[in-house]
Amino acid sequence: MHIAKLLPLSALLLSSCLVGQHYTGPQEVELPATWVNAMPPASDATTLEEWWKAFRDPQLEALIHQAFSGNPDMVNAALAISRAESSLRATRAGLFPGVSASVGGTNAGDFDISASHGRWNGGLSASWTPDIWGGTRREVEAAFASLGSTQAAANATRTALAASVASAYFQWISASESLRIAREQLAYQERTYRVTRERFDNGFASELDLSEARTTIASTRAQIPAHEATLRNCANTLATLLGTTVDKVQLTLPSTSVYNLVPGVPTGLPSELLRRRPDIIRAERELHAATAGVGVKVAALFPRLSLTGSASASSGTDFSQFWQNSAWSLGASAGQSLLNRTALNEAVEQADLQKQTAAQNYRKTVLAAFAEVESCLIDYARYTGQLPQYEAVAASSKRSAELALRRFNAGQSDFINVAAAERAWLAAELNITSTRQNIRLKLAQLCTALGGGWK
Repeated sequence: MHIAKLLPLSALLLSSCLVGQHYTGPQEVELPATWVNAMPPASDATTLEEWWKAFRDPQLEALIHQAFSGNPDMVNAALAISRAESSLRATRAGLFPGVSASVGGTNAGDFDISASHGRWNGGLSASWTPDIWGGTRREVEAAFASLGSTQAAANATRTALAASVASAYFQWISASESLRIAREQLAYQERTYRVTRERFDNGFASELDLSEARTTIASTRAQIPAHEATLRNCANTLATLLGTTVDKVQLTLPSTSVYNLVPGVPTGLPSELLRRRPDIIRAERELHAATAGVGVKVAALFPRLSLTGSASASSGTDFSQFWQNSAWSLGASAGQSLLNRTALNEAVEQADLQKQTAAQNYRKTVLAAFAEVESCLIDYARYTGQLPQYEAVAASSKRSAELALRRFNAGQSDFINVAAAERAWLAAELNITSTRQNIRLKLAQLCTALGGGWK
């Protein structure tokens, strides 16, 4: 009897043992305190947790929030989190005893002669494998870390989705602007052609001048279908990202002040911002899960203790006698694998190698993230440096086109000079649009590379 009383206490004491390594976090990767390529222009330290608000475009914000609620990948990410939570609950259940119950009865005899013709029986059984060496607790720890990894993956999906929506929207704006510029240039060139035609009819312009005017118009007109196709493709892309069809995507071109806005990047962004990137968080959680997995395999090397108990009772229709015919039993058994020790030891070795692989994956993820941010900063600085130059070129090209046309009308120059100036003006205007587009895209990529905005 005394031994039976001591068994639960012994199991409780032994359950405090926890084999395997305790997770203390990843080995930190040495990074510079600030970005190597944190170059001007700088802006005020604006809070950009929802970085797309920096563009001050309500239509962009509405599109991103619509994508968050309707995109199939976001729905799947939420389902993956639910599955991981269910797996965690199922793993935790292994820490507690299992209980089962049964109830049954039989009827026999002549119901008219005897009232005692039935018999009832019931049983209750329980089994428990105490987590003496902590194997199950390590499984719970690994499941919890896997849940964190799944949540980080969902955040990565959200971040990438916002960037994809912004990218498609920015491309749509760029195509709309390019189409507007091409149409305006075409109208200007057609007016020039009419003037050239009149001069040709009056003998003041050559056939070569007329041919050059036609060539310039045809070249500009050929660009319009490409811009229109880009607009339709962008709308298709947005529809897919929003989880809807293209006929339900209604876009309007924002005001000039909105699409010409170029948000700045604060200089000296600390590299610590990388720590919140979803892929880095995911890699760290996977390392945690792999570390706990080593403990699971180590626990399998030790004996397993199983406790079982059962009780049963039966009676006739007189239920007052139910517990008079009862029986119970208690048992304990211990098992230890002796024949496959090599396989168990190799399982521990494989789990440790998996942990080392996860550690290197974490390091690789951090270094790749740092390089990605640096590349975004380099490109951002390049495009923001080019923009004022292109704006100056466009202003100068427009003036040159006007002067060339004036000289041609005065008979002081050939139309070839007019055509060349007009093409240069068109190219300069398109360069401005393209550069603004690249700046917006790089800012979106930078925020994605940082796992969000900054403070």
